[in-house]
Amino acid sequence: MLAYLGRYTHRVALSNDRLLALADDRVRFRWRDSAHGDRVKVMALDVDEFLRRFLLHVVPDGFVRIRHFGLLANRRRTTALAQCRRLLTHPPPPVDPAESVRDLMLRVTGIDIERCPVCQQGLLRHVEVLAPAPAAWDTS
Repeated sequence: MLAYLGRYTHRVALSNDRLLALADDRVRFRWRDSAHGDRVKVMALDVDEFLRRFLLHVVPDGFVRIRHFGLLANRRRTTALAQCRRLLTHPPPPVDPAESVRDLMLRVTGIDIERCPVCQQGLLRHVEVLAPAPAAWDTS
């Protein structure tokens, strides 16, 4: 859950490339309408309303974005959460054995990638790894 949410906590409220115009005390910008198939639309707001909405996304004094600091900072998240569990005497999360690529593909697609794609009888086996051909622009 933390990894999923972490991708959404660091975004800027409005990137510069979405700002289109400032004219007649109105700001025009692009936005994505998720209710209607993620269509990109243009909205025009009075400057005061635009600033009011934008400032709702400004982090208050004394707070920092969690991607840069704190328990969930990307660089130390695993260690920090493990230390929190130890201090709270909470058991570590269960470790699921890693699923092989073959098992994952079989579960997700129903295709056994080790079977011959033509006859579905024989098993494919690794024989050799071929070195990539040099790129046409590579003169080394």
